[in-house]
Amino acid sequence: MRASVVVLAVASLLSASHAGAQRGTAAADEALRAAEAARRVALLRGDTVALARMTAPEFYEVNRFGVVRSRSTNLQEVASGTLKLLTITYDSITVHAYGDVAVLTGIADNTGEYRGTPFSGRIRYTRVFVRRDGRWQAVAMQHTPMP
Repeated sequence: MRASVVVLAVASLLSASHAGAQRGTAAADEALRAAEAARRVALLRGDTVALARMTAPEFYEVNRFGVVRSRSTNLQEVASGTLKLLTITYDSITVHAYGDVAVLTGIADNTGEYRGTPFSGRIRYTRVFVRRDGRWQAVAMQHTPMP
């Protein structure tokens, strides 16, 4: 009996969470897609001032090699040219907003250099955002190389 009550409770929570993600998401979807496009431009230009505004202080990333990188490491590597992105193309972007938290997933096809070594290829990625002071900031990112 208890197991069925738990299953029903979880099902209700998931249903409510999904409904909450669907309600009023058009504006959030548009704002997050715009933020992702602005992030692309800032990365291509090496604009760390813009990137810093878009990235929360507690941001961390798990990169394609499984290395955890902080906001400060990301910004420093872009500023110094250690990480230089030459092209970025996005595909299959989806956005799910849950109030002041949102999850953006997609595929990025990137070329560039990291520590003097060229790289290219597609990654499937997830970026988590929080809305603070009326703007969305990235708090976490994870990406996985695609064949």
